[in-house]
Amino acid sequence: MNRIAVVRPVFLPINDSSYYSELTHLKRYEAFVFSNKQKNLKAFPYKNVVITPDHNKLEQMLRDNFFKLIHAQDVQSGINLLKIKRKWKIPLLTSFQHSDSIETLSIEKKKLTELFSVGDYFTVPYLFMKDELIRHGCPANKITVLYSGVDLNQYTNKERTLPSNGLITLTYAGNLNDRSGVEILIKAFQKVNQSNSKTRLTIIGDGKAKKRLMRLTKELGLNNKIYFKSSRSDKEVVKQLEKSHIYCEPTIKDRGRNRDRMTNMLKAAMACGTPVISTVLPGVSDLIEDNRTGHLINVNNVDAWANKILTAISLGASWKLLSNRARAKIEADYNLTVQANMLEQLYDKVIRIHEQKEQRQPFFSVIIPTHNRERFIKRAINSVLKQTCQDFELIIVDDGSRDQTKNVVSTFGNRIRYVYQEQQGPSSARNTGIQLARGKYIAFLDSDDQFVPEKLEKNKKILEDNPNTHFLYSWYYESKKGRKIRVIDNLKHYEDISRFRKKLYKRAFTIRTSTVVIHNSCFEKVGLFNSKYRYSQDWDMWLRLSCYYKGYCQKTPLSVYRRHPRPKISSGKNHLEIRKNAKKLFAKEGVKFS
Repeated sequence: MNRIAVVRPVFLPINDSSYYSELTHLKRYEAFVFSNKQKNLKAFPYKNVVITPDHNKLEQMLRDNFFKLIHAQDVQSGINLLKIKRKWKIPLLTSFQHSDSIETLSIEKKKLTELFSVGDYFTVPYLFMKDELIRHGCPANKITVLYSGVDLNQYTNKERTLPSNGLITLTYAGNLNDRSGVEILIKAFQKVNQSNSKTRLTIIGDGKAKKRLMRLTKELGLNNKIYFKSSRSDKEVVKQLEKSHIYCEPTIKDRGRNRDRMTNMLKAAMACGTPVISTVLPGVSDLIEDNRTGHLINVNNVDAWANKILTAISLGASWKLLSNRARAKIEADYNLTVQANMLEQLYDKVIRIHEQKEQRQPFFSVIIPTHNRERFIKRAINSVLKQTCQDFELIIVDDGSRDQTKNVVSTFGNRIRYVYQEQQGPSSARNTGIQLARGKYIAFLDSDDQFVPEKLEKNKKILEDNPNTHFLYSWYYESKKGRKIRVIDNLKHYEDISRFRKKLYKRAFTIRTSTVVIHNSCFEKVGLFNSKYRYSQDWDMWLRLSCYYKGYCQKTPLSVYRRHPRPKISSGKNHLEIRKNAKKLFAKEGVKFS
């Protein structure tokens, strides 16, 4: 059985019984739930629940390849999981809930855009929300509408007919608050009862507005016509629905999970064969077709409700047909067993697409940052394209060139991924390349340097033979005026990581950027290049890497470093600051020099 990680803020609010049913109806996937808090344990017993304020346990299990997929049960969880998704290369499915309308989410647009870009797939609970996601930039082919289902075994379809004694029972079940719309229902019922004295209304639920609603009922002289009952279990509510002739759902539009509860009660009523009346809200229109599977009200006011209830009563002869259509709608689109199977099929799809994408993942991403290097860039590119190992992608980040660099790069066609940005400096250009890279390892090449033809092949062999190697560098040729003048071979391999740190810190040797290969995941740990350093930003990066990863030196020249005639550049202040920051990092992480 495949295992998945489900991440949600709370497991489980009492009104999320539909999700619990879905979870327990999975057949081919075993779900482990990670949550900040657990509630209602007796109502929702589930063995695989991990209560944790962070994702440490999840990452520990991901490290062991325990899960095939992560299912974020709300938008914020999806955003919070993006780093983990990138780090562990695991597919991420995010479910938007009834309460997750983008118009009311307090989430930065930038973060939402990132989620739409990086996330693998999204589910929404109704069609309106799919359109909303598309309007905000989510690709349509990443979205599927997945309705929450009901267990049809819990509901008996009882066809409704007008009772012989003429007594008509109306029911409402849900929260009693200012947004429930029950005040409108009570006032409408007064008009209904004046027209048909054999009508009764049962209101099931609790909430802040309950006492006020009971006072209103008394003021209207309806105490013997409207019956209030405290919140009941789903089974008890079903018994009431089976005795009812009409179920009323007057909920006013809001952003809360009240919508979820609302649609669940409508589904339960329809599954029981109870004719339903509801206001037109997102989700309800997917469920109810007016005068076919139920009745809809466009304007949520007293007169509209009174008229609609009286109309529904007058159509009593057609209740049987309405009930059968409503039950058929639930069986077709809201059957829990079918919906759980659809969810598992979606898991299959997302995992399959991800695995296919991973299979196409290049071993290397070669990143060439450049600025006004039209004289040298062609040689640099050719040195990559002519590698004996072709398992790479090549990314050129043009940092605001004003010469013919773009035209030179364009001659290579689609073999290169070219990105232009306004001039921000070499560190920013490298960082842009890192963020775009799909490769398992990232190799850097300055645009005036070159790779020797066997560089990537020899790098790959070392990395495959030593899978724990995350930071690789090598000897290199130094060239002047296009000619190799000597081999720089004073770089060594140090088995002792603390000694390696010390040599780097003392600048006993210089690691050239064009020789370096780094595992993509390292940047999640150490961060990107510091763009405030104009010079020595590479040394700063190597020091940060050395805090966690031991460098491996290949004792053979694999790159050609072009030395340009230029005056000596003072970087003393940078050196002091870089050393100071490195010391702070080493102290924080508890690492020492040998």
